[in-house]
Amino acid sequence: MYDDKFTKGMRGEFRGDFTRDTFDPIRQFSRVLMQQGRVQLDADWNEQVSILLYYFRKFGTDLMGPHGAPRTVDGNPGEGFEIIANGSTFDIGPGHYYVNGILCENDDENLTFRIQPDLPFTPEELEESLAEGDYLVYLDVWERHLSYVEDDYMREKALGGPDTATRAKIVWQVKVINHDNFEGSDIDPNKLKSNYDMFLTAVTIAKEGKPGSGLLKARAKKTPDDNTDPCLTSPEASYRGAENQLYRVEIHEDGYAKGDANRTTFKWSRENGSVIFPIMDINDVVVTLEHLGRDSRFGLKPNDWVEIVDDDYILRNRADALLQIEEIDPENLQVTLKNPPDSLVGTDKDKHPYLRRWDQKDGDLNGLLVKEGNGESDWIPLEDGVEIQFPTPDDGNNSYVYETGDYWLIPARTATGDVEWPGPVDAPLALPPQGVEHHYAPLRNITVNTSGDVAVAEDLRRKLIKNWK
Repeated sequence: MYDDKFTKGMRGEFRGDFTRDTFDPIRQFSRVLMQQGRVQLDADWNEQVSILLYYFRKFGTDLMGPHGAPRTVDGNPGEGFEIIANGSTFDIGPGHYYVNGILCENDDENLTFRIQPDLPFTPEELEESLAEGDYLVYLDVWERHLSYVEDDYMREKALGGPDTATRAKIVWQVKVINHDNFEGSDIDPNKLKSNYDMFLTAVTIAKEGKPGSGLLKARAKKTPDDNTDPCLTSPEASYRGAENQLYRVEIHEDGYAKGDANRTTFKWSRENGSVIFPIMDINDVVVTLEHLGRDSRFGLKPNDWVEIVDDDYILRNRADALLQIEEIDPENLQVTLKNPPDSLVGTDKDKHPYLRRWDQKDGDLNGLLVKEGNGESDWIPLEDGVEIQFPTPDDGNNSYVYETGDYWLIPARTATGDVEWPGPVDAPLALPPQGVEHHYAPLRNITVNTSGDVAVAEDLRRKLIKNWK
């Protein structure tokens, strides 16, 4: 099974056009040193940033513990995210809060639970979110990947607005869990401030724990070879692709959450899910796009599987039915879908809608079925010799839990005719998901009375520094 030292790299939902993810904390690299006259790789630059982020966040956690905030002194940003009763809702106080070394900032002095910048509610959820009962209020923190499609600010207009680097953004969401979820467990809501492990268990009970517990193996070669020349592809090589690729295998539908773990599905991309097309308009099955891709490799063709995505879709970690392309009209930049979208996702231009291409040819509207097994016949082919396996638990459980959005990255290289994956060629390791990694902190216990008014109880935040003098 897997070793913790292999759970590495970018832990957000990064679907950019990257070479690979080379950061590995077990190697204890302190910096990346560029050399003159050498090829420049995106992986080197990204690893340097990951090294610094890893250091600062570990440093912050070692000093502050898993969460906490500075006290307000002399106008410095301080005790952020105070939960304050306000009639039938509660306010979220401005200031700073650190969760596992990650800085969360709230600059809005008038922010309420139901109106958060990165937590969209449906009308039904707004009505039901704070019914009568006792609740744990907590902070959910993660990193979101943004391209120019979601935020055009990053494009340089003086150069004609090319698609260059992308960005990562800290997303924080203030959520609630009804204490009724803890009935029959060892969770004591009054001990969540002093017992962080108990708090994390409480979050997991509420099905907020991410990523899931599922594992994955990947391979191309099935047997080792003696070839040591990187310029020669071994005749035993199994990866037969013409290009170097970064495959992404991602859980689409969480069958466990739907009451049937056997209906868990996945999707995959040979370009790390980075092939996207901004949507200009949707009219039933006809979707008008900003472009159809810069070439055939990054374009669309009939029978391709696609997914309509926008800001709310990402922030809520949704998994709607996948869509399949019927035909393409290059003159009008339109694609016609075989099946209409089953929701209003993508219809609001202010939410930056786009079409994301996935590269599986089989499957259906829900993706490809996750089939667990440890035998040779349980390997699932992707393409060009790349295969994956979802191993069966060896602890007596029937199945692992896979969460929507769990993903694994598989670099495939033409020079070696193989994938880069830990473990021997004939016995690849089973690895946990590379993300999306969420971080949590308790904020407060509250009570909603029979008239619908909120009353605050114990403050669960940790306050770290008395003063700066």
